[in-house]
Amino acid sequence: MPEFVWGGAETQFRYLVTYAESHRWNMDVIIEHRFKKEDVLLKKTRQKAKYINFYELDAGTGSGKVLQGVIRHILKSVLKKKYTICLINYLEDLVIAPYLRMLGIQVVYSERIDAAAIVESKEYQKCLSFCNCILANSEYGQRALEQLTGRKVGLIRNGKPVVPMLPGKEDRRISRILVPARIAPDKNQMLMLQFLKQYPEFDGKIVFAGVTGHRSYLGKLRQFVRKYRLNDKVEFLGHVEELQEEYQKADLVILPSFSEGTPNVILEAYAYGRPVIVSDIGPMEDIVSDVRLRFGVKNPDEIRACMQYVERMSVEDYQRLLKENRAYVMKNYRIEKMAEGFAKILRIC
Repeated sequence: MPEFVWGGAETQFRYLVTYAESHRWNMDVIIEHRFKKEDVLLKKTRQKAKYINFYELDAGTGSGKVLQGVIRHILKSVLKKKYTICLINYLEDLVIAPYLRMLGIQVVYSERIDAAAIVESKEYQKCLSFCNCILANSEYGQRALEQLTGRKVGLIRNGKPVVPMLPGKEDRRISRILVPARIAPDKNQMLMLQFLKQYPEFDGKIVFAGVTGHRSYLGKLRQFVRKYRLNDKVEFLGHVEELQEEYQKADLVILPSFSEGTPNVILEAYAYGRPVIVSDIGPMEDIVSDVRLRFGVKNPDEIRACMQYVERMSVEDYQRLLKENRAYVMKNYRIEKMAEGFAKILRIC
């Protein structure tokens, strides 16, 4: 993985590692450190682990250094242990698949958010052909990769811990919006600021919660806030380890991304009992089926229309929506189910 703590894919990976440790899997984990040098949670996890071995590289942003680091680690380890399977969770790491196969190692690729990028890249498609098994984490990704490769693609949905449903709010007026996502261009936070500029009558606040994945983009967002005097309506929280308090405060959760796999934050919002509206991109259709809760990635007007739809729902329809969303997550997105899916795949490859 590129990091142990970064975004939604890393969160899912941590759930898998925790499960693997508790079930005494014989597994080595390579953290490349593409984006940062240190990680407090990784350090604590390494110290507690008895069965999982962690190896940290200093890859930086270059795929070439990643390739060299991973292959060097494997070659140094062959005298002590024999790797049989490699699970790849990050798109750019697909470049090592041909080399792993040359070393007699089977390769499992677990797609997180990358189906569209693979469809557009001949290089990634060629690397994907070396994988013994391909997995997707959404029905949309599964369909796209099956159509592209002509192969059967497995589906392993994300896992989420069981959380209590938060108390509902008597006032249905939307005055606090939570946007929980890494700060980066592909997460499209700028659309939310454009919404504020276009609808000055909105007297609430938009709260951005997420690690800064792109500093220059954060700078553009802050510059926009200053230029249009939106300071009183915007808050940047940065990375928040536990979002329950923010879900508690939120009247609505919005994800305006240009690209996603299966967003953990939508599943969390569902589980906590908070309404969600999202950008109208392919993967979102699997978990937000009502088109009235989806908006165009460049259209602030549609955000307003979605908000009004939520505010004007009858009490019965609103409560039914929240209960059905939570039941959907509890049934389909359990950590045990996700981890057992990987266990089965890794055993049969």
